[in-house]
Amino acid sequence: MRVKVMCNSIFVIRKVAFVLLTAVLFLGCGPEKTHNGYSKKDNYYYKLLSIGDGKIKPDTSDVLWIDASCLTLKDSVFWDTKHNAFQSFFVEQNSYSFTKHLFSLAEGDSVQFLVKPVTLFKEVFGYSKVAFFSEKDSAVKFSAKILRIISPDEYTQLTDSLRVVTEGRQNEEYAQINNYVTQSFDESLQFSVNAFLQVTKPSVGDSIKRGDKVSISYKGYFLDGRLADFTPEGKPFEVSVGQEGQLIDGLRLALYHLKKGEKAKIILPSRLAFGSQGSSNGSIPPHTPLLYEVEILDTKN
Repeated sequence: MRVKVMCNSIFVIRKVAFVLLTAVLFLGCGPEKTHNGYSKKDNYYYKLLSIGDGKIKPDTSDVLWIDASCLTLKDSVFWDTKHNAFQSFFVEQNSYSFTKHLFSLAEGDSVQFLVKPVTLFKEVFGYSKVAFFSEKDSAVKFSAKILRIISPDEYTQLTDSLRVVTEGRQNEEYAQINNYVTQSFDESLQFSVNAFLQVTKPSVGDSIKRGDKVSISYKGYFLDGRLADFTPEGKPFEVSVGQEGQLIDGLRLALYHLKKGEKAKIILPSRLAFGSQGSSNGSIPPHTPLLYEVEILDTKN
């Protein structure tokens, strides 16, 4: 009886050992895994977040209509298609080095990539440098859900329609801006397309240069005079000039035309402010031009 029990025990142990060995070999042949569940692929990692119905899968010639967001490693969202891309973010097979994996998924699937910050900011945003809030991160999270798979012809028709709508809204904005500048600015400098600046308090201080540390205070207004954006009283905002991501693009570009101690009024089209979807908290509507009153409090080389 003891011999039979012992033989059964040995058999079970051998069976368990075989299963474990098979699992180890199987995992060793698959993609490299990190401790938090991401799989390695080329120079990035990915993790499946949810699965759609799986009925429609893309061909390499198709275009993917994507709902996407970019997050820091601490899950702070700094860009998404809802607020920054008018829900019109499209991916082709060779759009970005890390999104090719999307073409192995199906409509409705969602996935999250871990990408090197320098890769994401260069490929997605065209930045030569990493934004200040991700400088110390080893990776950035890019979450993407396939909303719809469309053919090249459908993509052309869709983007043409979106372009017509966008151009109409831009023309309305530009008319508002030019009317405001004509009526309210004595002298103005056009430092970008439909972006104007008027110095209201000149200074003999040093001109601001790329790399300077600048302390500023500002108030942003809608063109009807309502307050839209501001720095808290007594708490100026410090920026490194030339570093993307610290200020909206219009204010970042305007700094190069100002000096320490100066005050200025700056009017910006939405493309240099909060874009076609407005601010993420909803306080600034889509396609809204803004007027900023800015004071340069201090500069440091």
